[in-house]
Amino acid sequence: MDVPGPHRFDYTAELDRVRVALGELAAEASRIVTAATVAVAGPDAGRADTAAVHAALQSLQVRSRKLDDELVVLLACQNPVAGDLQLVVACLRIATGVERMGELADHIAATADLRRPAPVVPAPLRPTITHLGRLCGDLADQLAAAIRKDDREAARQVEDADDQIDQIHRRLLATLTDSAWPYGIQSAVDLTLLSRYYERFGDQAVTAARRLAGIHPATTR
Repeated sequence: MDVPGPHRFDYTAELDRVRVALGELAAEASRIVTAATVAVAGPDAGRADTAAVHAALQSLQVRSRKLDDELVVLLACQNPVAGDLQLVVACLRIATGVERMGELADHIAATADLRRPAPVVPAPLRPTITHLGRLCGDLADQLAAAIRKDDREAARQVEDADDQIDQIHRRLLATLTDSAWPYGIQSAVDLTLLSRYYERFGDQAVTAARRLAGIHPATTR
């Protein structure tokens, strides 16, 4: 039986730390999309302060790029076997996807900024947008848990959870393009963009989960 050397133990510990950091980033994306949803569809819609949402995105971006740098250094300082290389590349891509999730959530809050003090979402549709935000937040939390636990089966389940977001997105678009839409063209455009941001948020989570699910366990040195 081969016994992993000390460098291998150090490398594994670093990868474990990266996994925890990636999970924290995904959890932060969940918090951002939840706060952004409150800004556009919550009880203070039109008056909500989105500064904290934008600040959270900036923090996520800084942490994501710092993690990217650390992964590159990790590769440079080690002699990775094929499984290790696949894992590190997947982590880099997952970090990019999670950062994009945060950006899409920030776009939601920016839509509220654009229309303030008027609410961007008509009152009858706020429950639908709130539901979309809740589903996206839950999806990001599922992704975070799958990353932290290195659970590839849980990662595969993220794709199933995204189906609900896609269904609501399609129904909402049908409502917005109906000739009976009563809130005008600008409102329809705003809501189309909002729905698209949520749908793309879900897609990014699914892509990140697929990358995690596709990682093969690294071999020992």
